[in-house]
Amino acid sequence: MKVCEKRIRFVTSLLVLYCMSLLSCATADPVLDTSAIQGHWVGRGDIIVTWCNQDQLSFDIFISDDGLVRGRIGDATIIDGHVYRRSSFMRNTGNGNYIVRANLQGFLVKEERIARDSIAFMFDLVNGSIEGEMNTSGSKCGTRDRMYMKVANIILNRVEGE
Repeated sequence: MKVCEKRIRFVTSLLVLYCMSLLSCATADPVLDTSAIQGHWVGRGDIIVTWCNQDQLSFDIFISDDGLVRGRIGDATIIDGHVYRRSSFMRNTGNGNYIVRANLQGFLVKEERIARDSIAFMFDLVNGSIEGEMNTSGSKCGTRDRMYMKVANIILNRVEGE
């Protein structure tokens, strides 16, 4: 009986640690000092899905001093965008220092009538440029009207003088 109790305690401890790690992945801290990333940024990223005929998606975003994000991704308008600092667990596992979470209004790719509700744009500041990748809302499988879109190799440069 004592061996069984030890195993139960061990498994319970592992489950608690696992749940704590998931919580640390999910939490993001508000960006308190946005001086390095605030401003007007423009660039492109590669669309990494086979069901979209367009190869790239354009980005034209503004990050304010209080971390609010507005602008356009593709043909869609960013609504309720905010930049967060990633949790230490996510930063230490190579997932980027920052994440923009935002809702979208309109089509990402108007010509193909591709629209999604929201995005998660993970990025780092590298040599004065924003570099990262983005996932939209949607499912991992299904039709092109429901699947998420991945955009990789995003490079945005600051628009000077604004």
